[in-house]
Amino acid sequence: MGQDRRALCRAGQAAPHLAGHLRRRRAGRLLPALLLALAAGCAAPPPPPARLPPALLQGPAVAGAPNPTTAALRGAAAAFAAPVRLQGRPSLAALAVAQLEYLAVELPSGRVSGDIGMIAPMLQAARSEVRAWLDIDEAVPPQQVIDAMAAAASAPGGEPAAAGQIPPALSAAGPEALWRRLGAMPRLPQANAATRAALRYWEFGPMEDFDIGFLRR
Repeated sequence: MGQDRRALCRAGQAAPHLAGHLRRRRAGRLLPALLLALAAGCAAPPPPPARLPPALLQGPAVAGAPNPTTAALRGAAAAFAAPVRLQGRPSLAALAVAQLEYLAVELPSGRVSGDIGMIAPMLQAARSEVRAWLDIDEAVPPQQVIDAMAAAASAPGGEPAAAGQIPPALSAAGPEALWRRLGAMPRLPQANAATRAALRYWEFGPMEDFDIGFLRR
C-alpha cells in the first residue's frame, strides 16, 4: 500500500507534464478526474489517536460528561473563556492545555465526529497559540504534551512537585518556567474562540446559514 501511495505521489508531481500531454491528445475531459485521483492518493493519513488520562476527566466543568470528548470540550471551553480563574492555578491551566491538545487531534481526524468544517483549523491554530505561550515546539507529539500536563496536574506531591513531572525537553523554557507560565496564562483569543465554537458544534450541531435575502425584499 505504501508503494502504491508513493507511486501516486510521484505521478502527482508529474501532473503538469501529463496535463500538457493530455491537451495535445485532446483528452482534456479526463484531466480533472485524474488529478483528483492523484490528490486522493497523496492525502496524508490521520494522525495517531490521542488518549485522555483519567486526570483530565475530573472537575466541575466536566462532571456528568457522557464521553471523553465532551469532557474535554467542556473543560477547555470553560478554562479558556475565563483565564482569570487560572491565575496562580497552573494545574487547572495544564488540564485545559491537555484537553485542547486532545481536541486538536481527535475532532479533525473524523474518528469521533464527522466533518467539522472550519472548526478543525481553528482548533489547530488554538493549539499553536497555546504552544507559543508555553514555548513548546510544533514538532512535539500531542500525546507527549497531554501526558506531561496530566502528570504535572496530578503530581502526588502537589504544586511543588508538579514541574518535576514535566520532561525537560518538552519546552524550550524548561519545566520550571513552563509551570510558571501555566500559572500566568493570559487571555488567548484563538483558544477561547475555537473551544467555544467546537463545544457549540458538538452539542448543538452546525450553525444554520443566516439568510439575509429577506432584508432586500
